[in-house]
Formats: sequence, C-alpha cells, structure tokens
Amino acid sequence: MRVFHLMRYKWWFLGSLGAVTVFAVLAVFVVGLQFGIDFKGGARIEVALTKSASVTDVRSIVSALGVKDPVVQTVSAPGGGTSYLITAKEMSAKQVTSVVAQLDSKYGAKESSLGLEQVGPSFGRATTNRAFIAIAIAVIAIIAYLSFRFEVKFAIPAIVALLHDVGLTLGLYAATGKLVTTATVAAVLTILGFSVHDTIIVFDRIRENTLSMKKETYGDMVDLSIRQTMVRSINTAVALLLPLVAILIFGGPTLKDFAFALTIGTASGAYSSFFVASPLLTIWKEREPRYRKRLLAATVGGGGVALTANMLGSLSDAEAMGGRETGTPARKTSVVPAKGSQPRVSGKPNKGKTSKRPVGKGPKRTSR
Repeated sequence: MRVFHLMRYKWWFLGSLGAVTVFAVLAVFVVGLQFGIDFKGGARIEVALTKSASVTDVRSIVSALGVKDPVVQTVSAPGGGTSYLITAKEMSAKQVTSVVAQLDSKYGAKESSLGLEQVGPSFGRATTNRAFIAIAIAVIAIIAYLSFRFEVKFAIPAIVALLHDVGLTLGLYAATGKLVTTATVAAVLTILGFSVHDTIIVFDRIRENTLSMKKETYGDMVDLSIRQTMVRSINTAVALLLPLVAILIFGGPTLKDFAFALTIGTASGAYSSFFVASPLLTIWKEREPRYRKRLLAATVGGGGVALTANMLGSLSDAEAMGGRETGTPARKTSVVPAKGSQPRVSGKPNKGKTSKRPVGKGPKRTSR
C-alpha cells in the first residue's frame, strides 16, 4: 500500500481553510443571504410565461404595481420552459391578481403553472428560531459525543471541519443569490451528519494506529490512516453525489435547492475530513512531549541535520539535553566494547604510576 505523506503539507491545507473562511465571511456578511418567506414572511408567486422575458422586465412590472423590493428568480418549470419566482415581504391579494394579469397580457402566463404561497411574519420568526435551535443542538451533541468517544483534541478539529463545510455552503448560497428556505436548513443538518460521520471514520482509524505504531511520528500515523480510509470515503461520497446530481438536473425548484446544498456539503465534507480536521489534529497532537520527541528523532535521524533554532525553541531544556534536568549531574555510563573491537582510548593521560609489565606475565612469586 502506497502511503502519501500529506501531513508534510498540513500548513498549506490550513491555508485553504483560511481562504474558504474569508470567502464565506465576505459572501454572507457583505453580499448577504436572501432569506425566503419561510423566515421573514411575505408572499411568493410562481408563474410560467409562454413568451420570453428577462428578470428585469418581470421586476419592473411587479414594482410598477406598488410591490416594494420584489425578488425575481428564474427556475426550470417541471414541464420544460422557464418559470419565475416573485417574492416580496408584503403583497396583498389585489396586487397578486394585478401582477398575474399584467404578466399574462404581455407574456402569456400559463394558468396551470400559477402558484401562490403566503406566510405571516410571526410564523417566519418562529421558523427562524427553530432553525437556529436545531443547528445549535446538533453542534452541541456532536461536540459531546466526540469528547466522550475520543477526547477534546479530536472534537475541536471536527467542529472546525463542520464550520468549513457549512460556511462554504452558505457562502455559495449568498454568492449565487439563492433563497435560504426550510429545505436549506434541512440540508445543513444533513451536511453536519455526513461530515462528522466521515471525520469519525478517519479519527477512529488514527486512534487504532496510535496503539500499534510506537515509534512513528503522529503525522506518519495520520498519513497511514488517511490512506486506509480514503477509498471508503470517496466511494461513499460518489454514491451520494450521483442521485444528488440527478435531482439537480431533473428535480423541481424546492428539490433543486435541497440538492444544491447537499452537493456542496457532500464534496466539502469528504475534503474537510482529510485536509481540514486531520491537519489540525496533527498540529495539536505534535505538541505533546512524546510526539515531539518522535518528530525530533525522525528529523535528526532521517535528515542527519543539526538542531535548528525553531526545533530547540519548541522543546524544553530537559528534552533538548536528552532528558537531563537542569542542576542534576549527568549519569555516568559505561561503554562495553564489542568483541573483536578496540577499546576507546581517552585523550587524557592516567594519573599515577603505570605498569610496564609485559602482557600475559603475572607477578613473580618466591617460594619459601
């Protein structure tokens, strides 16, 4: 089995994490998410037109009828063609009738495709609160489970990987202007479950290899664990992506939004398990004394180089001096030469008289 030394580039992988974080923050807080009427209330009309019309044309008609800040989106109609989703925070029944009549007179609205949905503001606030509570409970439960099943040093990288996946999904939602609906919340909860499941598989193998690999560095153990679980994770992700792509191509508007979020989260979850959670865990665990000693031994023994300033700075004085504490005299060790080898001669002469007796002759005895 060929093992790829991925943890040698762990800081590059964390650089990609930083890039995704910056993108998500800019997209969500600068561009902004467009919440659907499920969260802020209002009315939504879906209508298919027989003649071609642009989003700007439809928006101008709706605004001319007194609807404030309408959001117009194009979606694929179930029977082919293009439908328009018109969403507004406030739209009376009279305005809805006028909008449909104007669109029908100019572009020919299909009566069978007409759909109307209205949500009150109180229901939208309740939906928002329930969504945040559901996500918070899921994250807390994941942290508690990972802390109990492994340790805190495993739980924190897994949560960072979850934030990476959810942040990338919401960032792409904001960048593409898609509406955040209750289907999006369901997709986010599903992404949390898939991502943590994939991460647990890798972490569990790392823990098993830790018990059997007594001399290797922590990065080597993580590399082997990734290699042992990579095929399984890729196969799982591909098997899940195939139906999601089919829904993206042939599904309706609601199913497409759900599949869009899940597609991003599935691909991101498979990536973050290997290249976000594992590098963070490696960096954290390599700070432990036993793994620092292994890393130092591998660096010195494998490369044959002297200790650098950074390596000495990361070690304590006791570790840098071979385990001796400051102020403790060095323990004398005796070296027994191997059979057939010459003993090492000290550079300092021995004090006192030395015997010049020939080798092999004992002291001269006298008989009485």
